[in-house]
Amino acid sequence: MNLDGVVKFFAPKGMYISDSIRATASEQLTVTDVMTALGMTQADAGIGLAMYLGKAGISQQDREAAISWLAAYAKEKAPFAVRRLAGKKFPLCMRILAKFAYNDYASSAADTVDCPKCHGKGIIEKAVTMEKSHYTMRLPQFAKDLGQSPSDFEVKRIIEDTEHCLCSRCGGKGKISKRCQCGGTGKTLDRKATDFQGIPVYKDCKRCEGRGFTRPKSSVAYRGIFSLLPSLPDRTWRYSWKPFYESLVTKCFEEESYTDRQLKRVTGSQSLNDFS
Repeated sequence: MNLDGVVKFFAPKGMYISDSIRATASEQLTVTDVMTALGMTQADAGIGLAMYLGKAGISQQDREAAISWLAAYAKEKAPFAVRRLAGKKFPLCMRILAKFAYNDYASSAADTVDCPKCHGKGIIEKAVTMEKSHYTMRLPQFAKDLGQSPSDFEVKRIIEDTEHCLCSRCGGKGKISKRCQCGGTGKTLDRKATDFQGIPVYKDCKRCEGRGFTRPKSSVAYRGIFSLLPSLPDRTWRYSWKPFYESLVTKCFEEESYTDRQLKRVTGSQSLNDFS
């Protein structure tokens, strides 16, 4: 059993709660076995489990706990150049870096962001120019006798107004998906190899590098730090802060991988026989 099979135990759709097909074998995991395995995994690799549960949207408390642990880890592992430049704002800077690093780790193709064109409103204001008219007076009798019409007494003017219309980029939803043009699969058709072999051949999408979605740019984290440290130059960020920020993202994946290995070890058939 791996971490991907854990999510369904928190939102079951039926009475049969398991990550495998129905079976009567002795190695079939019950709900009690799974909950016990999660408890044992949490005792040995609780940080990675909290990171994954927060990433899957199961527990907001685990998400905050994971960010707090990552901030404490950043304070311990931060290089000297980062500590010296941050000064008294070092703890707050590490908290900001931890938040952005965890958001980078928890990103997926199902995520959405506010539309940059309408700022999440779904509608945009468009300036329009229109022509209006009015009559200076009612048509007098002498004008009627002379055969004049009301349009002869009409006064026209040009005014500017604001019109609300649906955003063309998000279609009025206010959100846009982070899914790549490959449809979130991370694969695209290799036309050259397909024409050569005669069968569909797929390769990793070059746009998203096989992830299926676009990663948040590190410049977003830079703007968060820059709001606290206006004197932080771009060159210092790229050579000192950015590699440390990338290491925090990598640490999140390492903790998840370690938790996945521990869960597989606990729920293995040999481990179940030892516990029984």
